[in-house]
Amino acid sequence: MYVVTIDQRRSRSSADRVPSLLTALGGIPVAAAFERTAGDEVQGLLEDPAAVRSALLVALRQGDWHCGVGAGEVDDESYSSGTRAGRGDAYIAARSAVDAAKGLPGSVAIRVPESAGAQDGPTAATAWAADCEAVWALVAPLVLGRTEAQWRVVDAVDRSPTQAAAAEELGITPASVTGALRASRIRDERAAYPVLDRLLAGAHAAATDERGGSTR
Repeated sequence: MYVVTIDQRRSRSSADRVPSLLTALGGIPVAAAFERTAGDEVQGLLEDPAAVRSALLVALRQGDWHCGVGAGEVDDESYSSGTRAGRGDAYIAARSAVDAAKGLPGSVAIRVPESAGAQDGPTAATAWAADCEAVWALVAPLVLGRTEAQWRVVDAVDRSPTQAAAAEELGITPASVTGALRASRIRDERAAYPVLDRLLAGAHAAATDERGGSTR
């Protein structure tokens, strides 16, 4: 399982953005729905690495959040009444991750449970998690730095059958669409998606194996 904990930046000096984030996360496949856990923090329980990636991209696009992912075991049925009731190693790892994210430029951190053998050096699980976090460090700035104008073009292209149709919808030239897509680096971002998913799945598999548990 994957616990995603998302904490609002500068919450003391800005408006409460939790309701809008929860709305934006509404379409993400989850094992237990995203909900406000405390103050300006949101947490959800997910089973699919691709869903985790989608949730992080939603939060990054809003630009107001620190994001932590904990990969590992979750106590069966502890979350049946909601994410906040969940227990297990993944929850502890997620808390460590969101705290670490606050010190990272891309505001995304990936953590796995501490292993009994960690004192002898990095474990396989921590290596997988570190690699995943390193790729996020390259992807997150692409999302955070995209302008609203570039997002409008990306969204129009995503919902249109062709770039020409997107240009017509936006009232701009096809060349302008091509230029905006190039400047947005959306293709570079999306080329990294399979890598992010594979590395996160590897972190989870290694973490549960090291703990001698199931693959949940």
